[in-house]
Amino acid sequence: MGLGVSFKIAPGVRVRASSRGVRASVGPRAARVHVGAGRTSISTGAGPVTLSTTLGGSTRRTPSRATSVSTTGASPRPRQPTVAQLQPQARAAERAQQVAEVAALERCLTTLHHVAFPESTRHVLPTPATPTPAEIEAVRRELYRTATVCVPIWRRADRKRAKGWANDQAPAETQRRHTGALVSVQWEQSQFDQDWDALRNHDPFTVIKAVDDAFADNASDSTCVDAGTAPESGARYVTAVVTYGDIDLIPEHRADRTPGGKPTLRKRTKTDRNALFAASLASTVLATAKEALAVAVAATEARVLVVRPDGTGDVEPIYAGTLRRDFLANRDWPSVDPLAVAMAAEDAEMRHKGSTREVVGLAVEPNSPAADLIEAWSQAVPEHE
Repeated sequence: MGLGVSFKIAPGVRVRASSRGVRASVGPRAARVHVGAGRTSISTGAGPVTLSTTLGGSTRRTPSRATSVSTTGASPRPRQPTVAQLQPQARAAERAQQVAEVAALERCLTTLHHVAFPESTRHVLPTPATPTPAEIEAVRRELYRTATVCVPIWRRADRKRAKGWANDQAPAETQRRHTGALVSVQWEQSQFDQDWDALRNHDPFTVIKAVDDAFADNASDSTCVDAGTAPESGARYVTAVVTYGDIDLIPEHRADRTPGGKPTLRKRTKTDRNALFAASLASTVLATAKEALAVAVAATEARVLVVRPDGTGDVEPIYAGTLRRDFLANRDWPSVDPLAVAMAAEDAEMRHKGSTREVVGLAVEPNSPAADLIEAWSQAVPEHE
């Protein structure tokens, strides 16, 4: 490190002597010329910043301390991927997402009958608990505030009498309120019990309302249109009508994998789409029957009619069948073929056309099961409207 001394000899002129020689600086700081030992240079600066450059050619630059540190052994910086490199990954991720969505839709359409619907049970209201000391104290404070709302604080005698009155009345008032709550709960419980008895006795009005309420959150538009007892067989039935979609419900592609194991989509054939449509329709039929019988605890069978828009503003029936409670009981639903079970039901009807097995509208014959269900529906629609 070189040592030196600097002194001013005239305005704007300074001389610096150091171990490297004598060097003079002429001019203000904004434009100062340096001559003497070393190369001639010019500098300019303001505040703490000073810029300098040599005149008459470049000089050898000595590495600064910050740049003279050896980088031997340092690991190379990783290269950032380019947009071109990321595009195939983005396309693969998008394709995998599309495949997953198609597979999920297919599972949703064909597994509705897997749901286990809880059976209706008697609704029991909780009995109000016996008042606690804390509740009595809350009533006492309420009575005291009410009694002193118009009594100024300087009327101490009146407020003292109000306090004594609140202390005396609080237990009785709390018990009175508790008795009122008990009576209210008992009355509500009697209404629930009446509805429960009507449901167990298969009262048509009660059954239709209960089943219709349960259908409110279904994926397909389902309506309970009839309930009653068959005079010839004594069977207690509940009738449901489901408005289903057309073949557009079924995705045109199916999930698959390439020979390399990557997820991909392949176009379905007409036969495949029709088969999946029939299976999804059957799954909806079974789920509708299971839910109706779970709600209508006294019913022995569920009669299901499925209709769809026919393209002319009207609807056409595409399935009709009667599913008995004992027919649906004790089945391992995840392992059954929904279409096979739905078609094995009593009076089951579904028509297919051509080699692709397209589901077409039923030819409703007079006095057929489908005609009976349509008649029940047509009579019930004006009442619901």
